[in-house]
Amino acid sequence: MDRAEAEQAVESAIGGRFESWVAPGRALIESIGEDLAVGLTGHAPYRDRREGAALEDLHDRY
Repeated sequence: MDRAEAEQAVESAIGGRFESWVAPGRALIESIGEDLAVGLTGHAPYRDRREGAALEDLHDRY
């Protein structure tokens, strides 16, 4: 993979989800990592953690 392909893969995984200078929560970071892995391999993770993302975000806030 060359630099341009790597930049495109990362941009696709992030998808504009960083909208401020606030540190992202754990659920967002994990989601982006999974999206990057799916984009590169074409395979979804065994257990889709995005189903619990809202609950994890709530937990991260408190």
